[in-house]
Amino acid sequence: MTSVQNHRQQLNGNKIKVFLFFVLFLLGSTQRVFAINKTDSTFKIAIILPFHYNDYNGANINRSNIMLDYFQGFYTALKEYQNKGLNVKLFIYDNEHDTSITKEILLKPELSKMDLIIAPILDEHLHLLNRFSSKKQIAVLSPFTAADSLFPKNPLFFNAVPSEKTKAETFFEYYRKNCRNCEIIVVKSANQKSLAFEKKLENLISGMRGWVPYRFVTEDEIENADSTFMPGNLDYLVYHTAENSKDIKNLTTCLDKQNSNIEILAEYKPSVLKAVHYSKRNKYKIKILSSDFINAADSAETMREFKNNYKSEFSLNPSRYSIIGHDQASFISEIFLKYNRFKAADFVGDKYRFYSTRFWFKIDPHCNQNKGVFILNFNDNVLEEVNFR
Repeated sequence: MTSVQNHRQQLNGNKIKVFLFFVLFLLGSTQRVFAINKTDSTFKIAIILPFHYNDYNGANINRSNIMLDYFQGFYTALKEYQNKGLNVKLFIYDNEHDTSITKEILLKPELSKMDLIIAPILDEHLHLLNRFSSKKQIAVLSPFTAADSLFPKNPLFFNAVPSEKTKAETFFEYYRKNCRNCEIIVVKSANQKSLAFEKKLENLISGMRGWVPYRFVTEDEIENADSTFMPGNLDYLVYHTAENSKDIKNLTTCLDKQNSNIEILAEYKPSVLKAVHYSKRNKYKIKILSSDFINAADSAETMREFKNNYKSEFSLNPSRYSIIGHDQASFISEIFLKYNRFKAADFVGDKYRFYSTRFWFKIDPHCNQNKGVFILNFNDNVLEEVNFR
């Protein structure tokens, strides 16, 4: 699952205007219809997300901000594609992060007539959507949560964000092509999603010809490690997840004690890695596994039209989640315009790249997974994609 965090605690004036627009848009029901282009020939898209518009300033304000940002980016892209002939009718639902409300929404008669449903976050909601999709034969795209397994198997279900298994595949491919003489060390995380990464990586290692040295270690082992933790007769590739620079510092403090050649390929946010001293980033050749990427060197020029359209519509600058929403709506729009439907057979295996997202869907045993993972190098305070394939 992609971590969804937003640190804005209070609304500024412009955000209040956007929120009021959204409340009026939905007022009196969990659903309102909005035609991007009013014609009889339209694609119908349902968006079911935890907007929390009945309790915006409550405990769920961060989640609500993220969903609003995502919706604003999604909406902006659809308006841009309107000029290319796309006709879309949006059905917006607030499920309040409650499975009972999600079930009620799925009972609405109009849901059976959708061309695509944008799914809520978290697995329990995705399983509800998957059963509905399988029964009604309606495509579902999960924008934030990547389901590693679904029952029944569903060729109409799409994970827009790469799963932990996909990240493990990317990590292992990087290892095979760049670090074959290294020992793999995975610093275990307490969160549930890390288990899927670890299990998939272990399966990949066991299926490889020849012996691959690897270890799973805990944060406590890292914190208490001495200079013998990584013997100098081997090089090492370390995988680590961290939400703050303090956790990264704990790791590099351990590594500083070792007399070995060490490289870190980790799941860090760029802003967190930026807080790590450049000498440490360079010493351990720290690279990031990421599902989204904007190259700071060209984003200003590349994203100028989007930013202008977004600010014109909402009087706000787009956030990371606005860009994700824009990318996903752009991808959906491209598929509808090209194929007049949203079916895996049409685009699985093809690569699509938008502002921060690469869509490269492949079929796994359960559904369609986006394999578009980036490996990024932080060079002179600029992120650059590492082309290792």
